[in-house]
Formats: sequence, structure tokens, C-alpha cells
Amino acid sequence: MKINFDNIGWKSKVTQKRATLSISINKIVATGSCLAKGQTLYSYLAKDEKNRPIILIYLDGKKRIDKFSESTFLHPQKRTS
Repeated sequence: MKINFDNIGWKSKVTQKRATLSISINKIVATGSCLAKGQTLYSYLAKDEKNRPIILIYLDGKKRIDKFSESTFLHPQKRTS
């Protein structure tokens, strides 16, 4: 997969609330990317050409398209009381 970077980047911090870790992005970036509260995004762990770990997030709300996309996507377990 070839990725073309835009000239926009930002630094995020990982926060934790109880058992959930979150990564936030700047509101201006979210608005400019047409993201809305509650929107579903699909994220994937990957490595770049120098074998550095990256997170790839599709902003269009669709899963990645390849033969492995369904088998490699983690589905969170539903909590039981």
C-alpha cells in the first residue's frame, strides 16, 4: 500500500479513563476532516517501510478493502453484567 501524506500533522497524547485508553485529535483537524461525534472509524496496526509501528485510521467510515480485512479486524467483546 502506498500512502501519500498531506502537509498536516499533529501530536496526540494517550489518556486513560478506567479501562479505556484514548487518543485525541485537534478539533480543527476533526472539523476539516468532516468527522462528527459518534462516527465510527476503522483503525489498523501496521508498520512503515522502516518497520516502525503505525496506526492507520480510515476516516470515511469504511473497512479496508482486501482479502484479509474481515479476518484481521478485532471485534470488541460485549460486556456482561
